[in-house]
Order: sequence, then C-alpha cells, then structure tokens
Amino acid sequence: MSRERRAFIRFAEFTRLSRLSRFSRFALLKLNELSKPSKLSKLFALCFLIVLAGGCATSSSTQYVRQNVDYDNFKRIAVLPFESLTTDEYAGEKIRKTVITELLSRGIDVVEPGEVTRVLIEQRIKSLGSVKTTDLQNTAKTLGVGAIMMGSVEAYGISSGISVSYPEVSINLRLVEASSGNIIWSVCQTSGGPSFWTRHFGAEGLSLSDAANTVVKEAIDTLF
Repeated sequence: MSRERRAFIRFAEFTRLSRLSRFSRFALLKLNELSKPSKLSKLFALCFLIVLAGGCATSSSTQYVRQNVDYDNFKRIAVLPFESLTTDEYAGEKIRKTVITELLSRGIDVVEPGEVTRVLIEQRIKSLGSVKTTDLQNTAKTLGVGAIMMGSVEAYGISSGISVSYPEVSINLRLVEASSGNIIWSVCQTSGGPSFWTRHFGAEGLSLSDAANTVVKEAIDTLF
C-alpha cells in the first residue's frame, strides 16, 4: 500500500470520527472510488474537505426509532405545546411552530394548534411534563390522529465566547403512538459553537432562527 493511500485512509477515519456532514462523507467516498487519482487531485480534495469541516458549527444527534412500525400510516399528527427549559419562555412555542411548518412541508397533516389547545383545556391537562398515558390516548382519539408529537427546548439563544458570539439550539422531540401510548421515536438534536470562519476571521455565522430551522430539519430527517 502506497504512502499516499495510507494517508488517505487515515484522513477518512478522522473524518468519520469527527462526524462531518453527509456531503463530506460522500465526497470522500467518491474520491476513494477513483482508480488512480493524481497527487494534485487528492491534495485538492483533502484541502477542500478540511476547509468544509472547519466551516461547520458543531452538531450532534441522538435518536431512537422503534422497529416494525409503519410510520407511513401516521399521515395526521397533533403537535402538543413544547416545554421551554431555557431563559426564553417563548422558545418552546417558536420551535413548535418551526416543527409544524417542517412537517407540513413533508406532506404530513398537522392538527391546528388552536384545536389542540382547546382539547387539552377540555380534558383539564395542565402539565405535559407529568401527563398520563391514558390522557394522551384520549387526546389523540378526540383529535383523530394516529400519533402525538411532544417536545422540549433545552437550549435556545446566543452564546458568547472570548471574542465571538454564536447561536445554540438543543431540542428533544418524541412521537407517541395513539393506539398503544408508547414512545416510538425520540431524538435529541443539538447545534452550537462558532464556525471556523467566525472563530478565526469574525465572519457572521448562522442567525438564531437559521440554527433553529437547521436543528428541526435534521431532527425530522431521522424519521420522515
């Protein structure tokens, strides 16, 4: 095995462990498929990937998806109010609206939030943090949905480093099956930290709303 080939493999392993974007891993795969890439092309590709890696803010995801569940059957979902565990008391509602918009864009029918609120009041559900399984099932039955989405916002705001500021957003989403009352999908998605360009050159990074949109999209991507 040549020295260049061994160096390429080590870099590929470093990229995998660093959790680069899907695009970065795709680029590595395509480069690996080249039968005899020139030294210049390999050098260019490696430099491109290093710059791409440095330009991305930190993003992490932990998810659970129950197997043997036909998620295509959940064409109508109710999104309950999200808990805000941050200093921004409206963070939960902001993320909830973003989640609803993302679901609608993917062809999922979402119950109007006002109707969800009405049913919760009728059933005298005051705290979603300690809601009973039977209450969720009754709510789902009343709203005519196959599943209920719940969630919380654990971080939502602008954080400051030594010389830079950057958005931090962390959310937790759960999908509860109406028939069983069981959690069939759960994801914790986080995005934060300054990008390479922000850290070293003071370039403007993502806005808080852009970071929130990205986090929600990546979270929903793990299911739909």
